[in-house]
Amino acid sequence: MCLVSIGLLMILASCGGSGSPVGPGPAIHAQVVARGLNQPVLYLTNPADSTQAFVLELPGKVRLLVNGALQTTPVLDITGTVVTAGECGLLGMAFDPNFATNRFVYLHYNAGSPVETRFVRYTMNGAGTALTSAFPIFSFQQTTETNHKGGAINFGADGKLYIMTGDGGGGNDPNNFAQTPNSFFGKILRIDVTTDDFPGDITQNYGIPASNPFVGVAGVNPEIWGFGMRNPFRWSVDPVTGGLLIADVGQDAFEELDFEPAGHGHRNYGWNMREALHASGNSGPAYFTPLKDPFLEYGHSIGETVIGGFIYRGNVLDASFKGRYFFADYTNPKIFSIPFSLDGSGEANSVGSSSMTNHSSTINSSLGADAISGPVSVTPDSNGEIIICDLNNGTIIRLIP
Repeated sequence: MCLVSIGLLMILASCGGSGSPVGPGPAIHAQVVARGLNQPVLYLTNPADSTQAFVLELPGKVRLLVNGALQTTPVLDITGTVVTAGECGLLGMAFDPNFATNRFVYLHYNAGSPVETRFVRYTMNGAGTALTSAFPIFSFQQTTETNHKGGAINFGADGKLYIMTGDGGGGNDPNNFAQTPNSFFGKILRIDVTTDDFPGDITQNYGIPASNPFVGVAGVNPEIWGFGMRNPFRWSVDPVTGGLLIADVGQDAFEELDFEPAGHGHRNYGWNMREALHASGNSGPAYFTPLKDPFLEYGHSIGETVIGGFIYRGNVLDASFKGRYFFADYTNPKIFSIPFSLDGSGEANSVGSSSMTNHSSTINSSLGADAISGPVSVTPDSNGEIIICDLNNGTIIRLIP
């Protein structure tokens, strides 16, 4: 097994082939938006100011772009707090649903000794240039392993904060944490940041939604919304359907994409007994069945570290790309798109790996020396166009016709 070790991603991928499907369609190119970043892991636009965007740097800085220009002074610098061993670091960011009025921003990072996963609320000033007033929301202690720490955090259409966690690290989830009901590892969690069910604990300031599926079930952490994740590093909420688009990084052979319609908790995505659609050989057991199938799996001859993206609905790329899901692979650096549609019940229609279109050739030819080396996020800009963070190059890339 080969571990990718540049700062962030030792994401347990078997080092293998370089083949990938290439589909028809208009060429996509790219341009560099910003250079000189220190391991950028996420790009998000300011929902209250379309001229601003923010980039997370893995070691612990939040950087500001104004009309695409990278500003010198960071919005936040917590490099003295953030732990960066292995896949640890500053990993996720989300704007409060009422950000325009309350200016709340939530960060996900690793800190402390022993290492914790922390979710902390900050308040952004009106100019968008500073984050202050750190306020702890939720935290839990990590394992001694340094991989599989999750990443993205997002608010759902219901206004609740959704958190997807890695399985605690090591190969093959040796403790079966992803199926253990009193463990936060390998789960989808759902919490309410507007209430506090732990008034006696100043480090835990959140509520447990009464509609969470395991509330009142003995032996199950009530924050749990779903089971069976390995390392869902990058995932998104579709703004049209409210569904969760989940990219779960595989172990030795397969990567997977899952879809969860809005409000459909109590699902088990199968790890560690199953890697995508295939038995892993691990004994489990599953906390409950049936196991939910991914809508796409692809083998490690194509790529080895899936990086989730979003459904494109912008206007710059050719109209034929509207409604396609764009995503990436980190270890075998590529940018893909696939058709995406829902069936009559609101579930994602299955897609075969032969439907994956690899756009990397024309993207890299337009980038030259800045050819994509380590894509770790695929997110929209304020106009819905595709932005890519390249961890290894320290660049922010925009896709163009």
